[in-house]
Amino acid sequence: MTDHCFPQGETSMARITNGILLTLLLSALTAPLLAQGTYTAKSCNQSDVNAVINGPTHAAVAGDQIIIPAGTCTWTNGLSIPVGITLTGSGTPNTRPDTFGSGSVNTVIIDDAGSGNALIGVAGLAYGQTFILSLLDIEPGSSSMALTSPVQIAGKCTSNGCPNVRIDNIIFGAMTHWTENGNSSNADTMIRTDNVFGVLDHNTLPTGSAVVFANMNHSAYLGVGEYGDNSWAQPDSFGGANNLFLENNSIYIGGVSATDAEFAPNGGGIGGARQVDRFNQITSNAGFGVFGLHGLDTDGRPRSGRQLEVYGNSITCTNSSCNIIAGYRGGTGLTFDNGITNTGSGFFNSFANISVYRTVYSPSPWGYCGGLNSLDPWDKNDNTVYYSGTMSTAGGSLTMTDGSKSFPSLTPSGAPYSVFDRTQGFVSQITSNTSTAITIHGPISESGWTGFNNGDSYEIIRSTICADQGGRGQGNYVSGSTPTPSSSLNEALDPIYEWNDSMSPVRMNANMEADAKTIANRDWYTDGSNGNPRVQTSPTSPFNGTSGVGWGTMANRPTTCTPYVGYWATDQGSWNQSGLGGQGELFVCTATNQWTLHYTPYTYPHPLTRGIETTTPTPPTNVEAIVK
Repeated sequence: MTDHCFPQGETSMARITNGILLTLLLSALTAPLLAQGTYTAKSCNQSDVNAVINGPTHAAVAGDQIIIPAGTCTWTNGLSIPVGITLTGSGTPNTRPDTFGSGSVNTVIIDDAGSGNALIGVAGLAYGQTFILSLLDIEPGSSSMALTSPVQIAGKCTSNGCPNVRIDNIIFGAMTHWTENGNSSNADTMIRTDNVFGVLDHNTLPTGSAVVFANMNHSAYLGVGEYGDNSWAQPDSFGGANNLFLENNSIYIGGVSATDAEFAPNGGGIGGARQVDRFNQITSNAGFGVFGLHGLDTDGRPRSGRQLEVYGNSITCTNSSCNIIAGYRGGTGLTFDNGITNTGSGFFNSFANISVYRTVYSPSPWGYCGGLNSLDPWDKNDNTVYYSGTMSTAGGSLTMTDGSKSFPSLTPSGAPYSVFDRTQGFVSQITSNTSTAITIHGPISESGWTGFNNGDSYEIIRSTICADQGGRGQGNYVSGSTPTPSSSLNEALDPIYEWNDSMSPVRMNANMEADAKTIANRDWYTDGSNGNPRVQTSPTSPFNGTSGVGWGTMANRPTTCTPYVGYWATDQGSWNQSGLGGQGELFVCTATNQWTLHYTPYTYPHPLTRGIETTTPTPPTNVEAIVK
């Protein structure tokens, strides 16, 4: 008799064998998932924590949760983590968007790992994995012990994206403050990252600290190249997940900045940073600035930071000049809706600043941004010697004289000329001149130049656009440690926008401070409110669409506009899911009288703070199911 429940001719033994094969196959496919688990270290000692990550107790796999018990432990060796895991101490975290800084932390790790070892290091974090670090108080071994940046994470991107990180509820020195002078220049920043996306949230850098909170880079953006070259060859990622975010942190700045992009983590590189700094509480005491992009300058080969978003932050200056809120030594960005409080003698100079160091400095391999292709082939140059001669009056100063000449104005808007001191091999941008005398911009400290000398030979030359300068974006791709130029980098105009930043009391009169190589309403746009922003009351007031940036309801957006001006519509968008604050979207005029949506901020709070992955792991390959 035929059993119609199975294929005709198949025996019961074959059916059993098929079932076993299928079970084994499914087990193999799901083994990584089943291997994930939660493991608690025997104690907070480094050896016990290492034992449940690198063996012998357990070898961690991606997705594991490793718990460090409460207690205080001194680590004389760093912890190397090979895969994306959750490493968490004991305590009660802050998670809500109405809280800032760390919650209650009961696991204290004292860093005695030395000046060459990261306390917690992740190198080669793979795309599709997420590393989470939470609930630790990381203390320096002493106020004078030479250490290095305690948290360092380097990822490996692919064309699909980069791995994710979340660092939250970490206190850096609740009892003993971290300082660059005390703990060495290697420890000048608490977190170093490269080639990762994700979020650093609800962390605390306490009052009295004198270190940078985080250095962020994307040196091999989307898995291509080094030095940030591909980040500069790709479009903007404004409003997307392809950035590293800072939100809901409590950060004290003591003579430094909160962020930068110039130091590499172990296993990583420098350049091409894409960072978003939003909804943080910052206290600055004579800070160098608050948030910033390092430029194509003092780091040598690495490229400038690529882009920067700074919004919704509450920032207080308590003493002396706190400099700027958003510093653009290169790249592009958006700075808006920040609230600034000046107390005592404290004040900020401006909300945003653009600086181009290569007009007075020559890093290898880029050279000066001066004006001759033989000096700086990366820039847009006139490649013309306009005047030449011998300095008849000079002597260690910033002013030279040539009585035989009758110079016209050498400082046209956005394109000032430069003096090339051929005798000394120095180039500097001209700041002012008369018919016979020229004054130049003072060199930065790294230039090593002390002034003109009587009898020096000179040439007057000009670059109009410097590589990676503020207000520029996607350009030609280059590669290699000493790239060979075929032409200038030819980077697209990509203006910086600033609006609705408030200051109380107002002590300076500048929304934007810009390098002479940049031009208002070309390279940068501002609402010009000088710390007293005014909402739009009609389609023509106070912003009429001809220049700068306006903000208000969509109904009050001007009906006419000039290309590149911006308007922030406060009643558009639904990205702010915190229940606090407002919404908004930026519209940019892309043609005469034509507004186009340009920017919607990324979802806030960041999805990783709510346990939501922002990338999809790559499915298994080379899997085959066989049924006999």
